[in-house]
Amino acid sequence: MKEQILNYEKDFFKQSFCSDIRNLEKRLSKDFYEYGKSGLIYDRAIVINHLNSLPSDRQIEILQFELTQLSECVLLVNYISHHKDDNSYALRTSIWKNEEETWKLFFHQGTPQHN
Repeated sequence: MKEQILNYEKDFFKQSFCSDIRNLEKRLSKDFYEYGKSGLIYDRAIVINHLNSLPSDRQIEILQFELTQLSECVLLVNYISHHKDDNSYALRTSIWKNEEETWKLFFHQGTPQHN
């Protein structure tokens, strides 16, 4: 399961995945929201629109990926993202819920990591 969710997180960095809006609609919970590293709060529609308009793959590496199963249908994910374009790092947290027999991203937060 850990490898599957890691790959699901990486999909959001791939233009080939994000360019198909159906992929995003299937992967994000209907109640999805995000606290961005910018400090802003984003709802599902804003995130889908943003990801769907990516011009190319995002150059992001996932470091120290950890997954904790909180219940049969809820997963907590923590990792550090390394944004290679500006050499910045962010602490990331995701909550994944098993909905309709598939894992969907329910919540995501990015917090800038200062060196």
